[in-house]
Amino acid sequence: MRKSSTRRDFLKQSALSAAGAGFCGALPGFTAAGYRNANERPNIALIGTGIRYGTLMMASLQYSRIVAICDVDSRQLEYGHTNYQAAYDHVGLAAPRIDRYEDYRRILDRQDIDAVMIGAPDHWHAKLTIEAMRAGKDVYCEKPLTLTIAEGREIAEAVKATGQLCQVGTQQRSGKMFQTAVAMLREGRVGAPKRLTCSIGNGLTSEPLPLAAPPSSLNWNRWLGPAPWKPYRSAPINNGDGYGGHHPHSRAHAHFRWWYDYAGGQITDWGAHHIDIAMWALNKSDGTIGPYTIDPIEFEYPVEMKDGYPTTDDRFETVTLFKVRVTFTEGVELELVNDGKELGFANGIMFQGDQGRYFVNRGKLTGKPVEDMVDNPLEASSYEALYPGLSTGEWEGEDHGVRNVAHVAHFFDCLKNGRAPISDVETHHRHLTVCHAANIAIRLGRKLTFDPAIEEFVDDAQANTFLARERRKGFEIEG
Repeated sequence: MRKSSTRRDFLKQSALSAAGAGFCGALPGFTAAGYRNANERPNIALIGTGIRYGTLMMASLQYSRIVAICDVDSRQLEYGHTNYQAAYDHVGLAAPRIDRYEDYRRILDRQDIDAVMIGAPDHWHAKLTIEAMRAGKDVYCEKPLTLTIAEGREIAEAVKATGQLCQVGTQQRSGKMFQTAVAMLREGRVGAPKRLTCSIGNGLTSEPLPLAAPPSSLNWNRWLGPAPWKPYRSAPINNGDGYGGHHPHSRAHAHFRWWYDYAGGQITDWGAHHIDIAMWALNKSDGTIGPYTIDPIEFEYPVEMKDGYPTTDDRFETVTLFKVRVTFTEGVELELVNDGKELGFANGIMFQGDQGRYFVNRGKLTGKPVEDMVDNPLEASSYEALYPGLSTGEWEGEDHGVRNVAHVAHFFDCLKNGRAPISDVETHHRHLTVCHAANIAIRLGRKLTFDPAIEEFVDDAQANTFLARERRKGFEIEG
């Protein structure tokens, strides 16, 4: 394969990490490839200055002019502004002024902003994405794009109606090892596919969280937004773990993903990454694949559940341990597990066919079929079938930092050249639906059948009540 050394070197240079700040080490004083001068760069705003902000901000500085940031927590907003200034300090330049807002609608009202990057919690994604596109903005939104299956169809229809570009932040699609793993399965390097197993790690648990006053910096009502009104809860000490270790356990910020009001737990967090790659490899990205079953073989909750809902709201509630098997019409199985050690691997994806198996994660691509490629490499056409331009190595990203920058590079290349995004809404919606359906099957504790042609469960009225959620009054989608 031909390598594009200029772009590859640029991406590696841009992927230096600085712990704590979440930086990718971008060099904002340099003009990114494809832009003759800084004035060609689009004006963008970032909505949400939490755990993904540093990565998106640093990568975007290569390709855009950041003119505004937004957060409903003034402390987080100042943190985001400080990191922005530090990026310029890193290369000895004065940081251009940016505006700071609590209300995202002030960003959507601005005619000088071309695109928004959304890093808000999951329950805000659909509202922000659809309203941004209706306001004439292109969108890069973090994964998982939706809180429910119905929201995926809403956003897909908004893309068609507005003609705006929307890319999802499933950055593994921009990693060469993942692209190679996908191409290998499609080319038959392990024969006919039999089972793909996605190991994604455990969900988090917490101690009982007492009622507490929200931090003075946080507009709790606006943070809740479309979600049901619930009182704020937080641990009395800083015991944060996992995502955003500087945050105590609470109903907000980095730990929002462990509450069903705001997210889908580990199933839609890491599941959105690995299921996306597995479904991409199986080429199951539309509604013609036929109904599939979802069987929750094993699962464990940190709270008691009744009719699919937690019976208490004082601690993390999403499923912690699980094994779910999805079976497609031709018999191919897709498993989602919290722990793949019994199969000899940790976080990652095992591809098994009738003639062998191989494994991929963010650190390696291994197995005999991979070793065999030394003498029998993939053809350029195998990559081109996945996405035009992949055969050149133009966006090659092996380590995590490079992969993040590469994925943002895709987005800005699409803005400049009118290309379709490598992680589009329709495909992401179809793939993420598997995660949502798995969550629903686990919550109800029974095997379900989902029909992607009509996007409903077959002969299960109760399961279908989980397809959508009513938005809180005052926070319906506008525009």
